[in-house]
Amino acid sequence: MSLDAVIMLFGALVAVTPFLGFPVSWNTILFFALGIITIGLGIVVRRQRGDWETLMRRFTQKTSAPEQNDISEMSEAVTPGEVA
Repeated sequence: MSLDAVIMLFGALVAVTPFLGFPVSWNTILFFALGIITIGLGIVVRRQRGDWETLMRRFTQKTSAPEQNDISEMSEAVTPGEVA
């Protein structure tokens, strides 16, 4: 299960918890625990996304796309027999 799916699951649990019929003290503890878990998962996802974006930024900086030769540049090339 991906982290995104786990975060959605905990979000659904937060939405459903008030309707499960637990005593108020249990609801307080459940909301606190689910909130802490959701925050922790959000931090993990943000760090992973940040690492991915940093990696991609480094990759694109190191490997700049080669310039493509246009037809116009090719037509300006000296043909054999011509003197530049």
